Amino acid sequence: MTYTITSRMGRYSESDDITHIWEATDEGQVIGALYVTTDTQEVAQIEVDADRRREGIATALWEAATAEMDVFHAYEAHRTPEGAAFAQAVGGEEIETCEISHCYCTQD
Repeated sequence: MTYTITSRMGRYSESDDITHIWEATDEGQVIGALYVTTDTQEVAQIEVDADRRREGIATALWEAATAEMDVFHAYEAHRTPEGAAFAQAVGGEEIETCEISHCYCTQD
């Protein structure tokens, strides 16, 4: 299967801050996206359509993003199990401390 990866600036939703976005598209449809914060360059969200998983799209999005800028995985306590597996699979650095003032995670 073929797809194209492009990058732009935008919002995940109307209430979110502007982020760097890499999108994988196939025939004009977005099939996957990687959102990276502008302040900490942290992965805020990565998603791939359920029927397109296991095609390497998330990895290709990661590679496209890291070819353009430094990108960091979210603080470990903030990752979903899927996010943790992705971080382990692609490697790379992570944010080392939680920067959120009111957070549910615990730090040493």
